[in-house]
Amino acid sequence: MNDDQFEDLKRFIDSRISQSEVQFDQNLKKFKADIKQHLDEIQAAVAESISAVNDGTDEKLGDHEQRLTRLEQRTA
Repeated sequence: MNDDQFEDLKRFIDSRISQSEVQFDQNLKKFKADIKQHLDEIQAAVAESISAVNDGTDEKLGDHEQRLTRLEQRTA
């Protein structure tokens, strides 16, 4: 292999590596965007579930407060 062929081979390898790096970066950005979207969806679902549980707890707490108030009035 002479020097010109060797230099051609080096340029070819460098260009292939550069192309691979660009493709990898593009794929990584897409993957990160997909993950962020899924995490946002999960976060919204969890927040909705927590809100529903809190609403139920607040309702039960209100019922208990009313019952305690009635019991206190009866004993007084």
